[in-house]
Amino acid sequence: MKKEGEPLENNPMDRQLPYNIEAEQSVLGALLINPIKVGTVQSIIEEDDFYLRKHRIIFNAMANIFDSPDYELDAITLIDRLTSYGEIENIGGHDYIIELTQTAPTAVNVDHYAKIVKDKSILRSLISASTQISQTAYEEGDEIANIIEKSEKLILSIGEGKNNDGPVSIRSLISDAFENIVRLSEEKRDVVGLPTGYIDLDKLTSGFQPDQLIILAARPSVGKTAFALNIAQNVATKSKIPVVIFSLEMGALDLVNRIICAEGNIHASNLRTGQLTDDEWNSFTVATNTLKDAPIFIDDTAGIKVSEIRAKSRRLKQENPDLGLIVIDYLQLIEGSGGESRQQEVSEISRQLKKLAKELGVPVIALSQLSRGVEHRQNKRPILSDIRESGSIEQDADIVAFLYREDYHQQEGDEETVQDDDLPDNTVEVILAKNRAGARDTVRLLFKKEYNKFSSLSFVPEPPMM
Repeated sequence: MKKEGEPLENNPMDRQLPYNIEAEQSVLGALLINPIKVGTVQSIIEEDDFYLRKHRIIFNAMANIFDSPDYELDAITLIDRLTSYGEIENIGGHDYIIELTQTAPTAVNVDHYAKIVKDKSILRSLISASTQISQTAYEEGDEIANIIEKSEKLILSIGEGKNNDGPVSIRSLISDAFENIVRLSEEKRDVVGLPTGYIDLDKLTSGFQPDQLIILAARPSVGKTAFALNIAQNVATKSKIPVVIFSLEMGALDLVNRIICAEGNIHASNLRTGQLTDDEWNSFTVATNTLKDAPIFIDDTAGIKVSEIRAKSRRLKQENPDLGLIVIDYLQLIEGSGGESRQQEVSEISRQLKKLAKELGVPVIALSQLSRGVEHRQNKRPILSDIRESGSIEQDADIVAFLYREDYHQQEGDEETVQDDDLPDNTVEVILAKNRAGARDTVRLLFKKEYNKFSSLSFVPEPPMM
């Protein structure tokens, strides 16, 4: 049997696992000096972060005593507890507990000692994960895509340790809030987040915030892809902020053509056939010159998994630290991990997309389908339960926006839909059914489908009749 501290088996480098016995002893000794620090240490490390088994046993006993209202932690109560567990001899006897009290000169630096222990534990976890990944790769018992996904999850799980950050005092948060409010008051801006390019929408949302998951849903052919592309285009060309678009349905060239049409006001059918008018050729030249320098990245990998989206986004964020927006078209086409119902898979995907937004500090717009249930109601305006395979999508999202066109249903022969005669036929309602940071309301935009372009809607009132 391998003893603690011996080299890893089958390790070609013949190296020992990383650990720091002195730091572990100093943590335990400091807690005996000042037991009130147990809570501080528990916010940094867990029992399994200790390398030596006897230190794990001791820390577990300390935590149990600390949680007990009838006992106070000191050397005597610790020895008594370890004796009752039948572990006193396994940890080195009474003498080792006394030795620990002499190891740490002070309890002031206990959080520093604990961080050393945590760092060594993370390194051991990485070594263990890499060994497991290597073994899986050598066995070749699974598809490459599955091996990559499992490997990524294994590595990412190490970095997502639940004890990385503890509770923060409200004193420091109040200070941060004050500084933020002062900064915003000096900037005198209504839109404090990422502007979409649509004034009325930005007023409601204050711009998209760095950690938001935005769900944009609509029935087919209403214009959700065009709207998402317009937002991405506005962010990249007007704000000069990098954007990445993951298109699971359309090819990259098709998306580019749509963006060119919107940028140059070029008729989509003319661009598709190459039969542009003289004015459109001029617009095409201007639009492409503008777009070729725009920081827009497109990935049209079909059947992509959320882990791949995450990995590609992380790499792009490293290469472009000011990455400002991630667009995914669309959520239900993201491939699941298998073995569960599709609703459970989609729910897990939405949770992962929310985690991606928080991790990278980048708003994520995920397009979503609506179920056909909306077609069977007299009022065709979508509601949250209409999101297809909704599961927890509406719970994870910070903003849920529906696109609704009355003329869409009229074209399908629905005579019960009442058209507002004051609005043009190509009016699209952007219904904010959920807006965690602001009011729920509706914004009306004009959709020029032939140009794949949404525009702000403004009315000039007619003079009163004399």
